Amino acid sequence: MKKFFSFLRKTKAKPDVGPRNRVLTPVEITVQEEQKRKLAEHQAKSSTRKKALRTAKAAKQRNRIVKDGESANTSPGTSRKRWFRSRRQRNSQERAARRTRNSINPIVRDVLSGEFLTREGVTRHIPYLIFVSVLFIAYIAMGYQFERLEREKLKTKRQLEELSAEYKTLKAEFETQLQQSTVEQNIADLGLRQNVEPPFLLEYQSVEQ
Repeated sequence: MKKFFSFLRKTKAKPDVGPRNRVLTPVEITVQEEQKRKLAEHQAKSSTRKKALRTAKAAKQRNRIVKDGESANTSPGTSRKRWFRSRRQRNSQERAARRTRNSINPIVRDVLSGEFLTREGVTRHIPYLIFVSVLFIAYIAMGYQFERLEREKLKTKRQLEELSAEYKTLKAEFETQLQQSTVEQNIADLGLRQNVEPPFLLEYQSVEQ
C-alpha cells in the first residue's frame, strides 16, 4: 500500500509556475521608478522633519527659563512629572470651583454678584424703586422721631413724679408744723406760752349809776 500511494504522489502533475524572471514593460519600469522616487522623497522629508524637531527641542531646552529652586539640568522626565502634577492640581482646583459654583443657588448668586440690577425688568421699575426707597427713608425718620418723643415723654413723666413726691413731702412737713404741740415749742423760744385759764368777760359800770 505504501508503494502504491508513493507511486501516486510521484505521478501527480506539478502546477505550472511560469517563468520566474519576467521582463518588465517600459510602463511598469516607469511606474516602479516613480514609486522609488516618491519613497526617497518621503524618507528625505521625514528625516528633515525629525532633524528640525530635534533642533527645536534642543533650542527650547536651551532657552527655557529656569524657575526659582529649579535646576538648569532638569531631565525631561522630571519636567514631564512636574507638568502632570501641575495639571492634576489645576484640574482639582477647577473641579472645586465648579462644585462651588453649582452648589450656590443661581438666584443667590445673581443677588450677591449684582447681576439682577442690570436686567431690563429692574431698569424699567427704577422710578418705583426710588419711590419705595423714599418711603423707607420716611418710615425710618418717623421711627426716630417717635423714639425721641417717647424719650421726652418718659423724661417729663419722671420729673412729674419727682415733683409730686417733693410736694407731698413739703405738705406733710407743713401739716406737722401746724400741729399744736409744734406751735407751742416754736413760741416757747419767743417767751410766749399758751394760756391754760379760760377767758372771762370784763364788765364796765359807769360812775353815774
